[in-house]
Amino acid sequence: MKSEHWAITATILAGLSLAGFFAAPKLLGGPPRDAETLCRKSGPVGHTLILVDKTDPWSEVQAARLKKLVKDVGEALPADRLMSIYVFKDVFEPNFPPLLALCNPGRTVSELIGNPRRDYVRWVEKFGRPLDEALTVLAQPAKGNLSPIVEAIGDVMARRENRVPSGDRALLLVSDMLQNSPQFTVFGNSPGARDPERLRRLVGKTWTEADGASWRLQVHQVRGVYDAARLEQASALWQQAFRALNIPFAWDRL
Repeated sequence: MKSEHWAITATILAGLSLAGFFAAPKLLGGPPRDAETLCRKSGPVGHTLILVDKTDPWSEVQAARLKKLVKDVGEALPADRLMSIYVFKDVFEPNFPPLLALCNPGRTVSELIGNPRRDYVRWVEKFGRPLDEALTVLAQPAKGNLSPIVEAIGDVMARRENRVPSGDRALLLVSDMLQNSPQFTVFGNSPGARDPERLRRLVGKTWTEADGASWRLQVHQVRGVYDAARLEQASALWQQAFRALNIPFAWDRL
């Protein structure tokens, strides 16, 4: 009886091992992903959105700093998190397309069983190379007459595709912050120019309509072609508006 029992047990174990052998490639291949974004079919886990203002020309030094900023964010991106890059110019067009929208797929094969080098190459092909291509575009000079910063912020934050099902959302805004549109401007001598209350109302309305409370905001102010006094004035106006609206933010100079 014992020998028969052990024979049955051995047969069961062998069957389980064989099933595990055939299931392993599927399990190690990871969850099903979208072919375009590389995100899980169930959705990304967190989102980092980089919004770049290209309405004014940048110096080579500033362009290099931008590339480093984006590169650092991309290299530190956790697995399954979405990173998207949007660029806006002087003519505001609602629903302007992203320059890049990809999840970091991470490693899909165990290093104990698979080939780590092969996995790294796959990651570079699917994530690193498109990021490098996006950085090349970002470094190209541009110039415009208007600077619709608030309009661009509201547009990208409100989009359904940018509302991830789980994880946090972070908005990194790279701009000289010199808003110049029919809604508000930091230029000129009209009654509405540089009016702190007008900017506060505009930002508040935009933030509410775009569900801004669910985003963490980081502003990287670029000097561009303007003098320090003008930039400092714009910085003070924006920060005053954010504080009045209780919008948490981090602010630095790029």
